[in-house]
Amino acid sequence: MAIDGTGAGRTTRKACPLCHPVQDANGKVTCQTHNLGMIGVVGTGSPYRSTSSRMRRATANMPLANGSCNEPLLHTADAVNLPIIARLKYNLPELSAAVEARFGQQTPHQTFAHGEDWIEVWDAADFDPWNTLDWPTVRVLRYRRHKKNGTGIQPEWLTNFSIAKLGTRTFFKLAKSRWETENQEFNDAKNLYGMEHIQHHPPNSMLANWLFLPLAMMIERLYRIRYLHRGTHPMITAMQLKDTLWLHLKPAHANTS
Repeated sequence: MAIDGTGAGRTTRKACPLCHPVQDANGKVTCQTHNLGMIGVVGTGSPYRSTSSRMRRATANMPLANGSCNEPLLHTADAVNLPIIARLKYNLPELSAAVEARFGQQTPHQTFAHGEDWIEVWDAADFDPWNTLDWPTVRVLRYRRHKKNGTGIQPEWLTNFSIAKLGTRTFFKLAKSRWETENQEFNDAKNLYGMEHIQHHPPNSMLANWLFLPLAMMIERLYRIRYLHRGTHPMITAMQLKDTLWLHLKPAHANTS
């Protein structure tokens, strides 16, 4: 599974209890936004709303890739024996400094091709945890991705998986899978389904709208897979797909003329 958060429904003034201030580099509040989270099974493109209670009901021992290092989430995952992979960011300066001090002086531990890209990775499982983290040690992976056009990225990830249970290349693939939530869920939800737009600002109205939105995405994708990629039926247009979906959602006794 992969989990990530985003902001939506920006406004220039605080209009509801769910509004969160957005500050510039000088600490000045520029607008308000609303924080959302999604959790989905990697490889399926099926989004779900993310909550700790939902995590507790998730299948035990299923690895979870998280877009940011959120300490309560790490401890919640520990409580239900859920191995977790989280992005190491600027909010942990001591660990980040220790990782740079070690990996910055070393040649890559492994190199391999990933599609058209070239990957360099560093992987070590004996970093000290920060004071409030209830882990004996922290494992950190850094990967440097070189693209054909000369650009690249260098993210770092931490986990409580042992090297014996999770190899370096699999660690890299699981960490990279987190982008499915960003690309297939948030980007689609905002660009194709109107997640950014607030029709009504009462909290219950926004919550209902954002809960129905992932449901609509899943239903649409199931129909798209069924009608565009499987069986012996002819290919159909987007308008025909919409009409088919609408007809199938109606009760059997409804007048569809």
